[in-house]
Parts: sequence; C-alpha cells; structure tokens
Amino acid sequence: MNEQQQTLHLPPCLNQCAVREMLGHGAFSLIQPGDAWVIDAQAVSQCDGSGAAFVWTFRSQILACGGTCELRDVPEVLARQLDAYRVACERVATDTEAHVPSPPKEGWITALGRSTCEKVSDFAGALAFLGEVILTLSLICSHHFRKADALLAFVRCGVQAVPVVSLIGFLLGLILAFQSAVPLQMFGAEGFVGGLVGIALVRELGLIITAILMAGRTASAFAAELGTMKVNEEIDALETMGLKPVRFLVLPRVVAGTLALPLLSLFATASGLVGGWFVMHIFGFSVTYFVDQLQSFVSFGDLLGSECKAIVFGFTVATVGCRFGLMAGRDAGAVGSATTSAVVTGIVLLAVLEGVFSVIFYAMGW
Repeated sequence: MNEQQQTLHLPPCLNQCAVREMLGHGAFSLIQPGDAWVIDAQAVSQCDGSGAAFVWTFRSQILACGGTCELRDVPEVLARQLDAYRVACERVATDTEAHVPSPPKEGWITALGRSTCEKVSDFAGALAFLGEVILTLSLICSHHFRKADALLAFVRCGVQAVPVVSLIGFLLGLILAFQSAVPLQMFGAEGFVGGLVGIALVRELGLIITAILMAGRTASAFAAELGTMKVNEEIDALETMGLKPVRFLVLPRVVAGTLALPLLSLFATASGLVGGWFVMHIFGFSVTYFVDQLQSFVSFGDLLGSECKAIVFGFTVATVGCRFGLMAGRDAGAVGSATTSAVVTGIVLLAVLEGVFSVIFYAMGW
C-alpha cells in the first residue's frame, strides 16, 4: 500500500479544550494502516498534560498501525512532557509491578484481632453444627433415618477394625505387663501385675488407645468421603433438591461411630487382658490367680464408666470427621487438609474430654 503523508498542525495552546476540538474534527479516524504523518508543533507555546497525552497517544496509534510519524519543531515545553511519558512507559515495560502499590504491612495487633475473629467464627460454626447434629438425632426412630447407610458405616468403622484393635490391645497388655512386672519383681510383688494391668486397661488405656485409633482411621475416612462428595458437587446436588446433608450423610455416620467405639473398646480391653495373662503365665501364675486378681481390683463400675466415656468419644470422633469433611474445599489438596485437621482435632478433643471425665469421676469418687 502506498503511504499517504498527512500533516497535523497543533494549535498554539495545546490544552484540554484544544484536544477536544481536534477529536471533534475526527483526527483519530484519519489513521489508516501505512499512513505517513507529520505532527507540526512549531506553533505550540503552551501545553498541559492533556495535550501531551494526546500527542503521545496519537503517535503511538500511528506506529501501531504500521505507519510513520515525525515530530517537527517540538518546543521545549512539549518535549519535556513527551520525554516524561517515554521514561514512564519504559519503566512500566521493564517492571510491570512498578505502578502497583505494595499492600500495607499488617501490624501484630491487626493480625491478632483477625486471627481471634476467625477462631471465634470457627467455634461458633462448630457449635451450630453440633446443635444441628443433636437435633437430627431425634430422627433415629423415624422412617427418615437411613438404616442401610448406618449399617454400612458401622461395618466399615467397627467390624472391619476388630482385627487391628485386638492386635494393638494384645500388644498393649503384653507390654504393660512386662514393664510393670520388672520393677514389681524387685519387691516380690509381681503377683499384682494382673490387677495393675486390669485397672489400667479397663479404666483408661483400652478406651483411649481405641479412640485414638478410631480418630486416625474413622474420622479421616469420614472427612475424606464427605470432602470428595463436595469436590464432585454431590453435596450441592442434595442441597439443590432441598435435602439436608446432615440428615442424609452425617447422621448415619455419627450413629455408627457412636455405637462402634464402645464395642471396639471391649475388644481392645479383652485382648489386652489376654496379653497380661500371657505374661503372668510366663512368671508361673495360673489363670485362676489372674482372674482372682482382676475380680479384686476391677469392678463393674469401672467398666461402666469406661463404656460411658466410649459413647461420648465415639460421638466426638465421628462428628469431627463429618464436620471437617463438609468444610473441605473443592480440590484434592483441600480434601487432604480436611482429613489431617479431622485427625488432629479429634485426638486433641479426646485428650480434653479424658481430662474432663477424670475430674468428674474423681469428684464422684468413681
């Protein structure tokens, strides 16, 4: 295409009004690909920022269209402003973040206040979720309760956990008996190993080890299942149909976890007692002696108190797992973080509840 040279004569006063007048004449519409332009600035005696911006933009658009643009007789007042535009454009081109102001640094008081508000909000949300779960428990005896889902969850978190719980309980009783028999043997009191192992397993260790195992096995599974459902938008589909996730997803799992932990703690305690008897047998004590020791040191009230704690622990572990599963984000990393948080929070709450129950039982003389 042949270049057509055109000349733009700038007025003596190049300000906002003059630019508006030139735009009204359609100066920008004359730009065509391949045009050759000459901007005559000889008459310019006054120029503000609007005028300099007009000249810079006009020239840039001509060059962008593949044309040429020559500036003639540029006065000093316009040259200074055009040079400032050039320096600014070069700075932006070399550092894209030069024009972005850095965010103000957060002070420690602001950070503390923000963190406190977040923790209070999370605590309020956890209380609201706990209240909703407790209210939903009234549907257990109704036809709205999904018994098949609860049975499936019970098999997964209860029945399938019996082998590993029994193994850990047996090893725990074995280790506890061996470690206590060594110092007691120094005083000729190794015959009390059975009673010591029985009290420790029935009242505390059998339950707390089973609860921690359930927190790592069941709470993580619940969090991962519900988190994956949230990633796949299955929970959103339930809410769209007007169905509450707590009733259809959380309630069966909470009921299964609450019923499974007391039974699992019995298996762990029984296996631990077998391990303790094995050590007593090595030291030459009969089964009858071991049973008599258990009857002397362990009462039915100890077992009843342990089972009461097991119900609360099972409810806590299952609820925490479901809570973090519903709070998970919508990617794989968020599901993993929710699973980890469910396990850690569950174990911490178990320790807190164990301390609370210890104080209550001590006050009751139990």
